[in-house]
Amino acid sequence: MPAVGTIRCPVLVGREDEFARADAALADARSGHGSVVAFVGEGGIGKTRIAKDLMTAARRRGLRVVAGRSTLESNGVPLRPWAEALMAGTRDVEWPAGNSKLAPYRAALGMLVPRWRGEAWSTPAEAAVVVGEAILRALEHLAGSDGLLVVLDDLHFADEQTMQSLGFVVDHIAEVPVLLCLGLRDEGNGVRIIAAVNRAGFAESRLARLTPPQVMEMVDRCSTGGNKLVDIESIAEDSEGLPLLVEDLLSVDAPGQRPRRFADVVRAHLQALPIEHRQVVQAAAVFGERIDWQLIADALSLDGGMASESLARAIGEGLFVPEGEHVRFRHALTRSVIAADLVPIKRAELALALANAVRRTPVGFEGDLLTADLLVEAGQAAVASDVLAAAGERAEAAGELADSAVARGRAFRLARDHNLPGSLQLGTSLVRVDLQIGRIADAVVLGNELLTRSDGTNREITLELHLLLAKACLDLAEWVDAEAHLITARGLADTEIVLAQLVLLEAECAFGADRPGQRAAVEHQAEKAIAMARRTDDDRLLCDAYLFAGRVARLRDLNDAAAALEQALEIAEKAKLSVHRLRVLDELGTVEMLRDARTDRLERAYNEALRVGAFGSAASAGLNLASAYAMTGRHSQCAQLASDVEASAVRLGLRNLEAASQLTLGIAAAFSGDRDKAEVHCARAEQLAPTDGDLRVGVWAIAHGIGALIDGDRMRARRAFATARSHSPERHARILDASLGPSMLLDAVAGVVSPTVLRAALAAEVRGARWSQLWLGTALAASLATVGEPAEAADELVTALGSADRYPLFGAIARRVIADTAVATGFTDPVDLLRDAEAAFTALGLPRSAEATRAMLRSLGHAAPRQRHSAPAIAEDLRRAGVTAREADVLAYLGERRTNREIAAQLYLSPKTVEKHVAALASKLGAANRVELADIARRRQPD
Repeated sequence: MPAVGTIRCPVLVGREDEFARADAALADARSGHGSVVAFVGEGGIGKTRIAKDLMTAARRRGLRVVAGRSTLESNGVPLRPWAEALMAGTRDVEWPAGNSKLAPYRAALGMLVPRWRGEAWSTPAEAAVVVGEAILRALEHLAGSDGLLVVLDDLHFADEQTMQSLGFVVDHIAEVPVLLCLGLRDEGNGVRIIAAVNRAGFAESRLARLTPPQVMEMVDRCSTGGNKLVDIESIAEDSEGLPLLVEDLLSVDAPGQRPRRFADVVRAHLQALPIEHRQVVQAAAVFGERIDWQLIADALSLDGGMASESLARAIGEGLFVPEGEHVRFRHALTRSVIAADLVPIKRAELALALANAVRRTPVGFEGDLLTADLLVEAGQAAVASDVLAAAGERAEAAGELADSAVARGRAFRLARDHNLPGSLQLGTSLVRVDLQIGRIADAVVLGNELLTRSDGTNREITLELHLLLAKACLDLAEWVDAEAHLITARGLADTEIVLAQLVLLEAECAFGADRPGQRAAVEHQAEKAIAMARRTDDDRLLCDAYLFAGRVARLRDLNDAAAALEQALEIAEKAKLSVHRLRVLDELGTVEMLRDARTDRLERAYNEALRVGAFGSAASAGLNLASAYAMTGRHSQCAQLASDVEASAVRLGLRNLEAASQLTLGIAAAFSGDRDKAEVHCARAEQLAPTDGDLRVGVWAIAHGIGALIDGDRMRARRAFATARSHSPERHARILDASLGPSMLLDAVAGVVSPTVLRAALAAEVRGARWSQLWLGTALAASLATVGEPAEAADELVTALGSADRYPLFGAIARRVIADTAVATGFTDPVDLLRDAEAAFTALGLPRSAEATRAMLRSLGHAAPRQRHSAPAIAEDLRRAGVTAREADVLAYLGERRTNREIAAQLYLSPKTVEKHVAALASKLGAANRVELADIARRRQPD
C-alpha cells in the first residue's frame, strides 16, 4: 500500500492571463462598475483554484467576498448557491430597515436569508425576475462603497430557479459594484449560463489543459527539498494536463508506486484508511458533497469519538477538505469515484440508513427533499414520493406556495416516471398550486396532459381538472375554452362544494365574456355563489365569492360593491388569507377612490404588498394609487409613484406594466399643464401596448382630452374624446367612461343635448361615482339653464359641484366651462364660478389656466388680481376631508374672526358665495357653527 499525502501548488500555473483579467474586473467593481467573469472547463481543470486566488486578491483590495455553490444533489433545492452566498454575507448583518430599495423585496429575500424574514413570513410565489431583482439589490447593499466579489461554483448543477434569477442578475450586474465570478463546465445548465453571459456582453474564460512545460513548472513549484525522484514526463502524460491530477499524482511519496489514473489515486487514498473509517467515507459519498457528520454518525450508529476520528483521517488522506464550519469532498470527482465503486446493494443500504437518519432529525423542507433523494437512491421511489407529497401539503398549509410547488412537482414526476399509483392526484394538486402562484401556462400544459390520462377512468380527478383548467382559461381571458370545461364539469358535479365552485366560475366566465343582456344574470349568479359558499363553510371560496360580487357590483353601485368587498376583507382577515386580503384591499381601495376620493385603502394595499414582497399586488395597487393621486390633485405624488412602478417594470421586463406606468406619467404631466411631456409619455405607452384598447382610451380620454380642457382648447378636447370612443373595447363596460361626461358637458354648453338625454345618462351611470356625478350633473345644469329652467339648473349645479369637492382640478375645469352658460342665461353667478376656478388652478400650480380664467373675469368687467401661488398648500388632513383651496382660504379668515362681507372683499367673492363656503366647511369638518370653525382654524395656526 503506498503512503499517500496531500500536495497543493503554491501558485497558479498557466492561468496568468485569465487571472489578470479577473483581477482588473475586481478593480472595476471596487470603483463601482460591476461585471462577470466565468471560468469554464472540465472537472479538475482548476476553476475552483483560480476562484480562491481571486477571493484572496479581492480581500487584499478591500472588497467583501461571499461564495456559494451548486451540487448534483441540490439540483432540486431552489436557489441553493444564492442562499449559501447571501447567508454567508449576512451572518452579522441585520435587516436594513432604512433601505428603501430592499424594502419591497423582503419576502423574496426571506427565501434566501432566514434571519431577514419579518413577522408572519411565508414563502412568496414570485416570478424569477422578482427574485433576481431581490438578489441584485441585496448584493448592492452588501457591496456598500467598497465593492463585492460573489463566487458561485459548479453552476452546471444549478437548479432552474437559480438559472432564471442568475440570468437576470447577469443582465443587470453592471448597475452595481459587484464582480460575479462563475465556475462551471460546458455541459448541462452550464451551456445556458455561457449563453447568458455572452448575451450580456461578457466573454467567458475557458481554462485549457496545461502544456508539458507548464506541467513541468507546476511540478517544480510543488516539489520540496529538491525531490529528484519525480518522473516529470510520466506525470505530464498521466495527468493529461489537468492541474488537479498533477497534484494528486505528486501526492504519492514512493516512486514506482504512483497510480496511473485519477480514480486509482482516489482509491489509494481510500484504501489507506482502516475499514471502519472507510465505511464512513463511503456513506458520505452517498450522502452528498457537503457532509453532515452528525447525520452520518446517526445512520451508522457511531459514537462521537469514532465519527471525529474518521473525519480527521479522511482529511489527512486528502479525501475531504475543511470549508468554514463544514467539510466537503475535495473534489466532485473524488466523491464520484467512491460512490461509483460501491456495489448497488451496499449503496442502497447506506442510502436507506441515511434517509432514516434525516427523517429522525427536524431539518425542515430541505431535509424532506434530501430524504426523498436518498430514498430514491435506496430504491424506494414510492416512499420518496409520499415524503415529497406530505412536504408539499405542509408547505401549502403554511402559505409557502413556492416550496409546495417544488415538492409536489418532484413527487408527481417520481410517481409518473415509476408508474406509481396516485400520480394523477399528485399532478392535479400541482396544477392547483401552479395556478395559485401564477404559473398559468405550466398549469394548462400539465392539466391537459393529466386530463388525457384521467378522462373516463377517474371521475373525481377529471372533474377537478376541468374546474382548474376553466380557472386557467378565465385568467387568460379565453372565455370559449373556459365555457367548454365548465359544461363538462357541470355534467360531473355531484357535491355541494363542487357545485358552489362551478357556479362561481360560471359567473366569472359570463362576467368576462360580457355578452349583451347577461349583466343581471351575472349579479344573480354572484348572489347564488355567496349563498352556496356559505353552506360549504369554505373560507377561501366564500372570500372569492364576495370579491367577485364586489367586482360585479362596481358596474352598477359603488356602495353595494363596497359592502361586498368589506365582507370579503373580513373573511380574509379572520381566516388569515394573506393573498386574498391584498386583492380585496386593492379592489376596495379602487371603489373608495371612485366613490369618496379616498386613498387610504390603496395606500395600505400598496405598503403591505411591498412589505411582504408581493410584487404583482404592489404594482397593481401602486398604479391604482397613482391614479387616485392624479384625480385628487396630487400630481407630483402621482408622477413619483408611477416612476417607481415604471422603473421596476423596466428592470423586470414587464412590458404591460411599463405601458400603464407611462400612461399614468402622461396623465400626471397633462394634469400639471406640461403638454409636451404628456405627449411623450402617452406615445411611449401606445408604443409599448399597441393592442390594449383600455390603455388607448386612457391616453385619449384622460391625458389628451382632459389635458386639452386644462389648456382651454375645447375643440382639441372634442377630438380627443371622439378618438377615445373609437378605441373603446366593446367587451368590457368599465366603471367609469372617461370621455362620456366631459364630452356631454361640452355638448350641453353648446346647447346640442337635452336634459332628458342627460338624465338618462345619469341614471345609467354607476351610482356613487363622483366622476359621473360631477361631469353629467354639471352638463344637466347647463342644459336645464339653456332650456329656461334656471332654478332647477342652479340646484343641479350645487349638487354636481359638491361631487367635485375632492377633485379640485376637475371642479375647476367644470366651473370654467359652465361659466359660459352662466353668462348667457344668468342662472348662477359666473364670477363666483370663475373666481373659484382661478383659485384652484393657482393652488394646483397651473399658471396658464389661472391666467386664462382671470382673462375671462376681466372680460366680464371684474377685477382679477393674480393670486399668490406661494400661498401655503392645502394641508393633507383638510384635503382628505374634501376641503378645496378656496374653502381653505375662507377657513383661514374665519380664524381671524372676519365677517362674510370682509372675507368676500379679500377673496373677490360675493358674500353669498362665502356663506356657501362656510356651510360646506362646517359639513366637512364636523363643526356646528362658524365659531367652532374659527377655533379649528386657530388650532391649526403655528405658535
